[in-house]
Amino acid sequence: MKKINLAIIFGGQSLEHEVSLESAKSVYNLCISSERINPALIYINKKGEWFLAGKDFFKNGKAGEKAICDFSKGLVCGRKTLNIDAAFSLIHGNTGEDGKLQGLLELLKIPYVGCSVMASAVSMDKMLTKTLASLNGVPVLPDILVESGDLKNFSSVKKQAAGLGYPVFVKPNTLGSSVGVSKVKNEKELLPALKKALKDDRQVLIEKGVDKAREIVCGLLGDYNDVSASPCGEVRVKGGHEFYDYSAKYLDDNGMELLIPAPVSKESEKRIRDYALRVFKAIKGYGLARADFFINPQNEKEIYFCEINVIPGFTSHSLYPRLWERGGIKPVKLVEKLVSLALKK
Repeated sequence: MKKINLAIIFGGQSLEHEVSLESAKSVYNLCISSERINPALIYINKKGEWFLAGKDFFKNGKAGEKAICDFSKGLVCGRKTLNIDAAFSLIHGNTGEDGKLQGLLELLKIPYVGCSVMASAVSMDKMLTKTLASLNGVPVLPDILVESGDLKNFSSVKKQAAGLGYPVFVKPNTLGSSVGVSKVKNEKELLPALKKALKDDRQVLIEKGVDKAREIVCGLLGDYNDVSASPCGEVRVKGGHEFYDYSAKYLDDNGMELLIPAPVSKESEKRIRDYALRVFKAIKGYGLARADFFINPQNEKEIYFCEINVIPGFTSHSLYPRLWERGGIKPVKLVEKLVSLALKK
């Protein structure tokens, strides 16, 4: 059987550069153990420069020879056109998960793992995704959208935030991995949280909080017509973290634990999986995604959609591959399935 030449594209210019490196390392090792995939590493540094990295990149960090995009040939390194059958972008956040890279790959006529340009762009906009979710019968928490100019009339912003009821969560509208997110318990904490989030994004959400909410995650896998939802998992923060923030995700090895299956009723799990499928179909998702939900700890029937990630983390401890392993798909087979879906699309 001829192996599929898969370009693993990673790094990038987003705030999640280092997370991308860890995801790429994990997927590369899975591809090495696959009988169907021949991986190549395409590293994009923080300046946006492309390189063909060697197999020892994750040991020595040496980027290798520069690569360029030639729209008549595809990816070119030196004078050699790279033989690529498909690409797997593991660039999380801006420039990798928001449709920009997907559009480039389409112009290069390279099949790629995951969602289309439109679905990727929509999923990065939290308010837009929540609007689509709500229109499709999926409950969401009320919020308001704030831009830097709105701070000139901060009394109005304070009034609207108070109307939501504290605590609220302040979060950049188009960033992932909890970058710039703050839990705001009172009016005094609101302005510093807004200024912090506005450093990273032009628009910021103030979202009504569910205090000590239970966070439930669900993986999605499939094409436009046949999509499956994984068993649900519950993320429980540890080590003094108030919520599943960036530190709990990536900096604290003991910042969280994932319980699979989630300790919820069969009825609640069924509802969450149904909601996840509805959101995935609403954004016209393809390939993979992870949908995140909140449950009121005082009332399990109160379930709210949080966000959907179309390039979820793929490290050995990431949520998405662990959810599908519980669903009966080993990580190597999961990568093979995703690549097959890319070629099918």
